[in-house]
Amino acid sequence: METAGRAHEARPAAVPGPIGRGPPLDSADMDPRPPPDPAKLLAFWMEWERAETPPGRVMSNLKTGGLRELLETLVEDHPVAS
Repeated sequence: METAGRAHEARPAAVPGPIGRGPPLDSADMDPRPPPDPAKLLAFWMEWERAETPPGRVMSNLKTGGLRELLETLVEDHPVAS
């Protein structure tokens, strides 16, 4: 009897890889991100102000777009006197 979908088909076996070989990777090797683009971050913000994008999506876009890194750079370059 034929069932809907492919749930009944077996998955192919995993191919062994070079686990444990070579130098360890750091997070920079695993997640190469371009530097933050202030214009793109502003565009994400403006989408929220125009009510085109829900707040959760805007926060996600700002986070993945590098807002934190941009703010950290600005703080380093322009420290506030306390």
